[in-house]
Amino acid sequence: MRNASYRKSGCRNHKFSKLRKEQLLNKKFLLEIGVEEVPSSIIKDAMDFIEVFFVKNLMNSRLHFTEMKRYSTPRRFAITIFGLPDKQEDLIEEVMGPPAKISYDKQGNLTKAGLGFLKSKNAKQEDIYLKQTDKGKYLALKKIIYGKDTTEILGQIIPQLIEQIPFKKSMKWGTNKLTFVRPIRWILALLNEQVISVKLEDICSDRITFGNRFENLDNTIIINNVDEYENKLMQHFVIPNVEKRKELIKQQVKAIENEIHGKIADEKLFDTVTNLVEYPLAILCKFDKAFLNLPQEILITTLTETQKYFALKGYDNKLLPYFICISNGSPQAKDNIRYGNEKVIRARLSDAKFYYDEDQKVPLHSRIEQLNKIVYQEKLGTLYEKSIRMQKIGKFLAKELNVSPEKVIRAAMLSKADLTTLMLNEKEYTSLQGFIGYQYALNDGENEEVAKAIYEQYLPKFKNDILPNTNTGIILSLAEKIDNIVSCFCVGLIPSGSNDPFALRRAAQGILKILYNYKINLNLEKVFIFTLDILQDKIISEKGKVKMQIDDFLQQRIKTFLSDPDIIGVEYDVIDAVMAGDFYHILDLTRRAEDLQAFKNRNDFRRLVIGYKRVANILMSSQSENELDISLFQEDAEKSLYQKIMLIKPEFETELYKKNYHRIFELLLSCRTEIDNLFDNVMIMVKDKKIRENRMALLRMVKSLFLKGADLSKLVVEGV
Repeated sequence: MRNASYRKSGCRNHKFSKLRKEQLLNKKFLLEIGVEEVPSSIIKDAMDFIEVFFVKNLMNSRLHFTEMKRYSTPRRFAITIFGLPDKQEDLIEEVMGPPAKISYDKQGNLTKAGLGFLKSKNAKQEDIYLKQTDKGKYLALKKIIYGKDTTEILGQIIPQLIEQIPFKKSMKWGTNKLTFVRPIRWILALLNEQVISVKLEDICSDRITFGNRFENLDNTIIINNVDEYENKLMQHFVIPNVEKRKELIKQQVKAIENEIHGKIADEKLFDTVTNLVEYPLAILCKFDKAFLNLPQEILITTLTETQKYFALKGYDNKLLPYFICISNGSPQAKDNIRYGNEKVIRARLSDAKFYYDEDQKVPLHSRIEQLNKIVYQEKLGTLYEKSIRMQKIGKFLAKELNVSPEKVIRAAMLSKADLTTLMLNEKEYTSLQGFIGYQYALNDGENEEVAKAIYEQYLPKFKNDILPNTNTGIILSLAEKIDNIVSCFCVGLIPSGSNDPFALRRAAQGILKILYNYKINLNLEKVFIFTLDILQDKIISEKGKVKMQIDDFLQQRIKTFLSDPDIIGVEYDVIDAVMAGDFYHILDLTRRAEDLQAFKNRNDFRRLVIGYKRVANILMSSQSENELDISLFQEDAEKSLYQKIMLIKPEFETELYKKNYHRIFELLLSCRTEIDNLFDNVMIMVKDKKIRENRMALLRMVKSLFLKGADLSKLVVEGV
């Protein structure tokens, strides 16, 4: 909704004349909440909330507007709203009174009840009328609720907004009871030139804001009207428009790239640094070339994640001994800023080199025993126990997928050893978990695929992340995620709502994506049961109950996966249809879903679905399990349907074995005419019990065949 134009009136049952609109739709509103510097990560979400809050509350307050713009820096949240009226539109409200029969006497005069209604509403007799309702006639009158001034409404809304902006962590300051992400230092609130009166504890609104910190902490800026807000801030080294600030950073970075014939290593950093500064200044800095002997990922993590600098690569994709600092300081202090940042990065990289060099003194395999001292989860034991489970699960998966288990077992054994290193004990390098194991394993002379699997076990880390691409890495990734899910369910750590501290939903999505992308035919139920057996001594409830909970969880994740338009994008009813059967073979399930989705949109297939729904509906009321007796057939339509099924059955079973669901649905579609003829020409529920149950047995035969493809009764089609 950013910079969008809002045309819809927030007032119901009222229309302005064109002249009246021109007279009223001329107010401009500005709110700026000035704060101590806030974390860059919270700014966008806070501004999203502010925008939605004003849209909702202005509409509810019968204050329409034409345009909204948002501004933000680390020290301010601001919004401007255009086209506001002087006041709310008047609202005509119908007020119901007592029933007419007790409001008038036989002579047509108002009774005490009628007069009481008039008195309570301060109305005259000519104001009331009779209103016909479902319950009869009632006294009624129309009451005009006169609109309040816009300044009054905004003065009420602003404190509500400030109190309601959701932050993960808020704080109090001074003697204030108010909580906010950081202390609020000023509130600028204007309607055109007029200050909107707001008082939040000891903070009063005004027309004053402040420029960039490097100017002067007491450098006040007087905003006389809304129109001059952005330009006045820019004169004082604040660019409040986020996109303008980001574009300026990109231009400055591009100039430096051209200067050194290089390129930045991470474009995602633009959003972060944009929200770290008010008036960006890109400065080229350098570090000692000797640090380039460290693994590139360690250098990039130090530069980008820890310090929020842009690392620079040459056109050969190798890291250069340069970085770009985005400063919020004065351009006149450029040299001092460069010196300070180079000093900081020298210390950071020296620490990283120390950790790295010290870690090399202990081979990765010699660290495994130390995992006994690191608790994975209180009820699930240590990381050593987890690595043992991963070895067992990995070996089981290797056998199921016809892969030699030796590399998988070795990789699983080493999988968590990097968590004992100095490097990963420093919180700024925890994102390198897995990579450190990979790098150290290579340094120790481990097999390259084994080393790579240590890194790949955590892939994918997010929705569009890369997948593991070695056999050992794929199996270890599956083993790690399966153990995460099953072990947590065993001890009752089940995701609920937004609470998923062990990222089990992400783990499940990772499993599904790996199986789907690599077309891996794996029975997940078999693996889950095997893993439950390994964790038998950890289960805090009944094993069967845990298995059911895992099944429910997996089904929900599969539905999310299949419906994701970026992956398969299957409609919900198609998902229900294919999941009515086996859902543990993901490769098989996705093939059925994709083919059924294609068939669902065909007119002839929709007619088949209608016929099959009749089959399913009739069988819902049947408890009989009698065998089919073809000698009891009386009608040609019965015989034709039976013969059709017997005709396609051999090919159907062959294609089912080959998982060729496109052909399977074609074969089922070929039965449409015979199914329609049966219902058009044969009464199923006849009085003769033997004939009736035999016809039900024929329908069960049809249903049994269809269910091997999907439960078509779950599909939503027109005509049903």
